Amino acid sequence: MDVVVRKLTDADVDQARQVQAEAFAGHDRKWGEPVAEVTPVVAERQRRRVRHFLANDPDGSWVAELEGAVVGLALALRRDRLWGLSMFAVDPAHQSLGIGRQLIDAALGYARPDDVAVILSTRDPRAMRRYAAARFDLHPQIRAVGRVDRSRLPSLGRRVREGGPDDFAVADAVDVVVRGAPRGPDHPLLAELYPPMFVVDDAAGRGYAYPYFDGGVHALAATDEATATDLLWRCIAHDVERGVDSGVDHVNAAQQWAVRVIVAAGLTMQPAGPVFWRGRMPPAAYLPSGPYL
Repeated sequence: MDVVVRKLTDADVDQARQVQAEAFAGHDRKWGEPVAEVTPVVAERQRRRVRHFLANDPDGSWVAELEGAVVGLALALRRDRLWGLSMFAVDPAHQSLGIGRQLIDAALGYARPDDVAVILSTRDPRAMRRYAAARFDLHPQIRAVGRVDRSRLPSLGRRVREGGPDDFAVADAVDVVVRGAPRGPDHPLLAELYPPMFVVDDAAGRGYAYPYFDGGVHALAATDEATATDLLWRCIAHDVERGVDSGVDHVNAAQQWAVRVIVAAGLTMQPAGPVFWRGRMPPAAYLPSGPYL
């Protein structure tokens, strides 16, 4: 088997998106989780993700090719001194053949030796082993889901407001405090894909959050836990207003404030894939974005 691991090109975008969809559908079937429908809107969102990294992180964007077909994908970002793995997927028919290891090695080559690095893992033990072998520290995580009754919502006041492009500088300043690096080109895309952007910017603290399009929070960062709590409740209230389920992902032991919100909202907690950090402990007032960390 002659597998070639090479840089991603624009011609690979559609095949790379298909590999992502098939790999994650296979993972969900294996673990008894619902397989999300890949609608035309979702497919285009996946293409936008691949193109975003091709444009902003070409040296971190890799595919594995076999007999002219893309069978694996790895996308990594680097923002200042923060490296993150956005995507790692191998076609189910070609897994456990060493392709994943080659892709991870290529993506890790985009990290500098002193970079802080983060990977959000699935529950696949093979993936977890690869990340641990790369000297990342494992931190267990949960997720929480459910429909929240309006009676559970606290009084939110006016502290959290809707934001926009004028708030990207505030959000980047928060990112430097929380993650050690700004998002830079990621905020405009997040604001477009996951509206509305929620913002807090006052004397007590600063932060932002993007709600997920079909319920839940996609990304959240704040300078303090009280601000993070207000932002998470605002995302949940947004779900209540829309009449959709809420979801809170990527919650680890550093985020007890989020656990308290989850309990108060009546959401159901369940095990989830771990997060791996290298060079630091997980930030506290932070719920990362799966694609954009």
